[in-house]
Amino acid sequence: MYRKKQMARIIEVARLIHSQPCKWTRPRLAERFEVNKTTIQRDIDLLRDMEIMIVPRGKQGYEMISEFFLPPLNLDLKEALALVTAASFYRATEGKQSIEMLNSAIHKITSGLPKQTNDTLNQIVSQIEVPPQQVSPTDEDDQCKEMLYQAIREKTRVTIEYNSFSSGTKVRHRLAPYAVLFRKRAWYVIGRSETFEQILTFRINRIDSLNMTHAGYTIPEDFSVQKYLDKSWDVMLGPDTHVVILFAPRIAPLIREVNWHPTQQLQELDNGTLRFEATVAGWHEIGWWVLRWGHEAEVVKPKALREWVARTAREMVALYTED
Repeated sequence: MYRKKQMARIIEVARLIHSQPCKWTRPRLAERFEVNKTTIQRDIDLLRDMEIMIVPRGKQGYEMISEFFLPPLNLDLKEALALVTAASFYRATEGKQSIEMLNSAIHKITSGLPKQTNDTLNQIVSQIEVPPQQVSPTDEDDQCKEMLYQAIREKTRVTIEYNSFSSGTKVRHRLAPYAVLFRKRAWYVIGRSETFEQILTFRINRIDSLNMTHAGYTIPEDFSVQKYLDKSWDVMLGPDTHVVILFAPRIAPLIREVNWHPTQQLQELDNGTLRFEATVAGWHEIGWWVLRWGHEAEVVKPKALREWVARTAREMVALYTED
């Protein structure tokens, strides 16, 4: 969210100075965008870093002396459809505060298209449904995300008070944030905790407080979100665990038609049962997935997962037979 707002503001700053030279001063721009003068100066410095020559003209304001400006987009129908669909999908994962900005972005994508192309695009888009991702109301507050985006951009450590679900306690972390991602209806931040001296994943809506520090950090060159989460089932991590599950013939086609995990291997047995194997980072998340299939999924390995599923099933039976 912070990066989107910053980029939108920087583009608008450049447009205003380009279209109205010697009118916009730092105080006027700060008032226009409801930020402080330091933020405006940082925006102008970023534009200069991109070789967009903006020079001050005293009390008259800034002037752009280079010929650089963003050219109009020349998208064909397929490119525009891909962008609008992607924006619509991202909109479905955001809180209410981001909807207006994303709607504006979609409008800008479509408004520059030829009328015939735009009409065709609108007909197609109306037939494409991107379902909402049921984002938790506590995820609709973008303040933490904005501060984390800023921390990642400026490579500045933060301190957080985090409500840990696993321990049931509040833990203070001094964190070097590496990445922000959306998984399973919630936003997460991945970063190195100095408290535990390892890279951890935090659910953002469980952060009670977040404060910027003045301490810098660097992200290791070999770090990537994909590599970090490669063996996780969803988000949680743990020791590499070889999992074997047998699925009944009735639901075997449902399992076969989806790539559930990059390490999965499928084998159809003589009786129609499907043998599913994968190596995951800890078995707790895949355990909840197994329960989803009820009695038509049987855990073979590991023993701890098999025992957990059996115990959970017994407790469910007891819950529904108390009366």
